[in-house]
Amino acid sequence: MDIDKLHSDIKQAQPSNSTATKGLRQAKSSTPTSPSQWSIDESDILHLDNRIYVPDSEDLHLHVLQNNHDHILAGHFGQNRTLELVRQNYTWPQMREYVRHYIKSCMVCGHNKTPRHHLHSLLKLLPVLECPWDFISIDFIEQLLDSNRFTAILVVIDHASKQAIFIPTHDTINSKELTWLFIIHVFC
Repeated sequence: MDIDKLHSDIKQAQPSNSTATKGLRQAKSSTPTSPSQWSIDESDILHLDNRIYVPDSEDLHLHVLQNNHDHILAGHFGQNRTLELVRQNYTWPQMREYVRHYIKSCMVCGHNKTPRHHLHSLLKLLPVLECPWDFISIDFIEQLLDSNRFTAILVVIDHASKQAIFIPTHDTINSKELTWLFIIHVFC
């Protein structure tokens, strides 16, 4: 959108806004001895603290942000930088919240933003199992309190039937002992 068109739209919307109307009255009644924070520039656009006051209009707020964020020369900056750019020339109530919401909903920013969380691999389906004990998982629960010389539990789970076998063992089990436990408790 053209800046001159935007400023023209802001100027047209100011008389219909109650805050802008009060500001216009204060700016016109301002004297050098009692200056107001409101002023009117040579184009008859209302300013608040030397920044253009944008009336409460979703379209006008949107156009201001598009010029300061989406424009090819603007660079799609983040919330703070965009707010800083907008505040240089414009002001309206709850501007920070509006800018935050606008930046969060910007598709270009969301697409190009560096992910800050761990990307997980795609989930893979387990094969459809037809017979029990065709596909099993084993794991150890270790460093338990001593109970009849056992300090660990070997857990064997069948994925088809969801049956679990818990075999008491010790933390220092080796592969030969594991094989023996597996034969005794799972195969037999």
